[in-house]
Amino acid sequence: MAPPRHFNGGYTSMLQHLTSALCATTTPLYEAALAALAPHHGTYQKAPLPHMALAEKQDDVAAMHQMARALAQDAQRIVILGTGGSSLGAQVLAQAQSRSLGPDLIFADNLDATSFAKILQGDMASTRFFVVSKSGGTAETMMQLGGALLALEAAGAKPSHHLAGIAGGGDNALRRLARAYEFPLLPHESDIGGRFSVLSNVGLLPAIWAGCDPEAVRAGAQKAMAGLQGAPQDFEPLKGAALHLAHMQAGRNVHVMMPYADALERLAFWHRQLWGESLGKGGHGSVPVNALGPVDQHSQLQLYLDGPDDKLYTLITHETRGQGAGVPDDFSQDPDLAALAGHAMGDLVDAEARATLDVLAEAKRPVRHIELGAIGDESLGEVLMHLQLETIYTADGLGVDAFSQPAVEAGKIRAKHYLQNGERKP
Repeated sequence: MAPPRHFNGGYTSMLQHLTSALCATTTPLYEAALAALAPHHGTYQKAPLPHMALAEKQDDVAAMHQMARALAQDAQRIVILGTGGSSLGAQVLAQAQSRSLGPDLIFADNLDATSFAKILQGDMASTRFFVVSKSGGTAETMMQLGGALLALEAAGAKPSHHLAGIAGGGDNALRRLARAYEFPLLPHESDIGGRFSVLSNVGLLPAIWAGCDPEAVRAGAQKAMAGLQGAPQDFEPLKGAALHLAHMQAGRNVHVMMPYADALERLAFWHRQLWGESLGKGGHGSVPVNALGPVDQHSQLQLYLDGPDDKLYTLITHETRGQGAGVPDDFSQDPDLAALAGHAMGDLVDAEARATLDVLAEAKRPVRHIELGAIGDESLGEVLMHLQLETIYTADGLGVDAFSQPAVEAGKIRAKHYLQNGERKP
């Protein structure tokens, strides 16, 4: 249960290390959680969830590429209209690409009048809009779409040439608008909600414009699924869930996810929604906190090391040694800079990540390490599926429905009431 603390790198798949994440107090809780999750594991072995089946899905890839090519033709920018899970997954995959192979991507995921007005001030002739809503009526997304339609009309542009999207089935507002304005839609997976949709066309199609390979992402997801038919105590996502459950029982109701790469910054935001919205029900759950290394060593590590012991930490790293810019040779002559001499920027990032792991462990703070050999489509597919499954198993252990969001729906209903009735008071 305690593999080596430091690693040689170069792995082609994700490795999850539970080093320093368990102690004499939490190990029995962890083992009890493993046993409690075993029946759920058996259920999924017999009847995998639709979310699990996405790893092997192939019949939608051609349609994704066809729509991606058609909408990108003569486009200099594509604006993605969607909020929360309808946008964050695609952001994760797009951010990880080293270079864009197509138009500039703008994710207009937060509803803000000023920011969206600036987007609409751009050249509409070279702008395309891609709209995503499972319900087909998400208020924020429909408001953005309405603004886009008005801007296209004012520019004399045909919506049928500038719009495409993804919508759930049945009669809904987005499908009615698509018929009225004659723009194409692909179907949203009927059994998969937005925050679990990253491995569907919702996450994969926009990422194609950034250079992502959907089949490689799903191949990585298959790696995370590989142990499903094995023993529960050997299945990494289940082990991760048991770890979370053990620390929740021990009073650690905050989970900090801290990747050490700008290319993984949106991954922590994506996980924040996945974790919070899936588990926060009936008084259960833990608070997801997103951080970024090394920068948050300066803003957060003091709290993590010397503040309350109420957190479980997940650090995510990738191989960086020898990568990036170096420093001038004369740095070696300055005692304050000599340690940097002869090293690349990636060497310092690696050293700081390993140092954070060490000092957290020495402070007896529970920390696990997820190591990616490289950041790419396949490794991301693996970690995305792992984290989704880990969330689902954790929900099982808490006895909550991972796929509902009743409190959020209540807020939506109240907001619509205020909008329709013109009320201003809270």
